[in-house]
Amino acid sequence: MRAGSRKGAGRVLWAALLCLAWSTGCSALPAPVPTPAPRLVVTLLYPHPEAEVEMGQALRVIARVTDPQGRPVPDGTLTVTVGDAAGGHVLGAFDAVSDSEGTYRGGPWAIPHRISEGAYPLSLVARRGAVVGQASGSVQIRYSTSDILLDKYGFWLDAPALNGIDPYLVAERGSARDGMIRWGGSLPGQHILPENWIEVHWRHGRYDLGDAGAVRRFMLETIGDLGFTPIRSVGPFEPFRFKGWDAWKVGGRGQVRQNQVEWVAFYAPEVDKTYLIGSTVTLPPAGIDAHATLRESFEVHPEVNASGVAPEPLPDLLPGPELLGPPLGARFTGTEQPIILQWQPVVDLASDEYYRVSMDYNHGEANSLAVFGTRETQWTLPESLYRTPNCGVFNWQVTIMRDTGDGGRPISHPSLYGYVEWRYPPGVQAPFTAACPNAQF
Repeated sequence: MRAGSRKGAGRVLWAALLCLAWSTGCSALPAPVPTPAPRLVVTLLYPHPEAEVEMGQALRVIARVTDPQGRPVPDGTLTVTVGDAAGGHVLGAFDAVSDSEGTYRGGPWAIPHRISEGAYPLSLVARRGAVVGQASGSVQIRYSTSDILLDKYGFWLDAPALNGIDPYLVAERGSARDGMIRWGGSLPGQHILPENWIEVHWRHGRYDLGDAGAVRRFMLETIGDLGFTPIRSVGPFEPFRFKGWDAWKVGGRGQVRQNQVEWVAFYAPEVDKTYLIGSTVTLPPAGIDAHATLRESFEVHPEVNASGVAPEPLPDLLPGPELLGPPLGARFTGTEQPIILQWQPVVDLASDEYYRVSMDYNHGEANSLAVFGTRETQWTLPESLYRTPNCGVFNWQVTIMRDTGDGGRPISHPSLYGYVEWRYPPGVQAPFTAACPNAQF
């Protein structure tokens, strides 16, 4: 046998031995394992796992990107993806921008409304050229007040946030069938504060809104609880179209001139409910119709099949007494002429029922309250109030009460908020020093 043949046979024998050693049959030799490419290191700094963000609010993400040696990477890109809490699709994505230290900040990205509450996954991908790095995290997304109201009561309303006000619910009563909410806030300050408030009242069924008198009766007799500020008068009444519904726009007067109030009353056949939407604003942003802006987002959603119950029941009260006189803002001087307050009776009083006359007045930074009871439909201002330190303006309301032995319980809504001026004659010195820094009417 030639030497070359012996060498070839040796190679075949060696290959066969290798195949036997692998015990997998004879196959190609495995490819060499490539050296891992360097990767960027992405560290999520915010949000942390316990962070919560409301729907409609802005999500912000902060992350740090370094190379494998821990050196900052300020010249890369970072993309943040928000996944669906239930999985299956991407909710949104946005880019983050780096500073010179390799800290990347992304957002604000508005979290959409009307999604599920829960933990939403975050995926962060950093790139610099061909080098990539990844990180993951999550953010807890919870319902906004708008989403909660939609789920409980079947209507949508954007948060009242004129002037950047952070609003909160100050009243929530009744149920999805009959109820009310009052929502808003103010900015810190003294005396005159920027404020915005919106309230929604609803009653099942179609109430008579055929003319101005019927609308007034619906507001004062059926609803009764009007406005964030005490309401002095209601009107004028103007028919108009609101969001496709036949509606009435109703003006009003609050306690002081800077309180601007307005209502819209309408029937929504989609849900068989009659609504009254009221708004109160003080020092609104210039150049807008603040009332129209606050109620513009209102929608009814019959598909929600709402059946929520509020934390408080809707009180079942009689209408408030109708004030007859003196005329709103009537001015009196001295004590020669008695000041007689009069009102229209609502019902015949039972033996344990009476009218509570609430009288409040300012002096300095204080507001004093004097309460009187009577079974008559009139009451005379006592001369003692005239001589008590005051600012010359006396506000009054009348409520029907039932005597329960512990201060009484209201069985009617309060009346509108009347006032009279009671001044000292020219040249007569009051027995107290005037201290009246606040608006009086």
